[in-house]
Amino acid sequence: MPDDTRLHIEIKNAQPIELLDLNKSLFGIAEEYKRFSAAGLPPAEADEMKLYVSEIKTGSIIAELVAATPAMLPLFVEHANSLVEFCKFLHTAYEFLLGKRKDKPQQLEKIDFQALTNIVEPVAKDNGSQLNIGALTLNNPVIQFNLSSLEANAAQNAAKREIEKLQEPVTGVKEQALLYWYQARNDPRSQAGDKAIVESVYRGPVKAVFSNESIKTKMLLDTDNPFTHAYVVDLAVETIRGKPALYRILDVHDKIEKPSEDSSG
Repeated sequence: MPDDTRLHIEIKNAQPIELLDLNKSLFGIAEEYKRFSAAGLPPAEADEMKLYVSEIKTGSIIAELVAATPAMLPLFVEHANSLVEFCKFLHTAYEFLLGKRKDKPQQLEKIDFQALTNIVEPVAKDNGSQLNIGALTLNNPVIQFNLSSLEANAAQNAAKREIEKLQEPVTGVKEQALLYWYQARNDPRSQAGDKAIVESVYRGPVKAVFSNESIKTKMLLDTDNPFTHAYVVDLAVETIRGKPALYRILDVHDKIEKPSEDSSG
């Protein structure tokens, strides 16, 4: 993948766009990309992964975005493929919201539906406008799609319905939940830096603490590599503004071997 891949965002507006709506749209793209890319990167790099504006063009509102970490700004080539995959993800997500795809992408959560709503906000408010999104290399599209104002409104309404379905509170005790490590320290006395994923609650990593030292010892020291296993646990979930911010692991019942990433079926 060449190192000039850009995420091309074009709003063909019919009416002037409110600055707050434009900011909301670009912020939604940036935040959704950060969540999307975090799954495939080491923790330290995932925290720094950002989209940067490489060019603003005249005519319609056109922004060219590149992906990089601050320490790797000149080295776009390593992140070019992530832009293509992210563009495919957005296309799939909006196809689902528009009823063109029956199966909901598994990674879509409440926070994603809100971002998808924000991304199309300027177009949804402007009759006759259109949003074009594509991953471009040397100005040639690798993948591209567009949404009309009518489709943007339909996508927002569908996203609102999906959010309402997911309004069940996540705060409280979850019994027999499946947890696996995103990052962890092997010192049973340390709780700094421990992050875990519980997909039934939230697909991203969340800070984890333990009700006692023996639980962490059991989860980290009973196996040569705790990252190869998932654990059946009871945990309490604490949230900030509706988003999981802390898992307190209360008990561990069992562990199972995680399937390899290249397994199929």
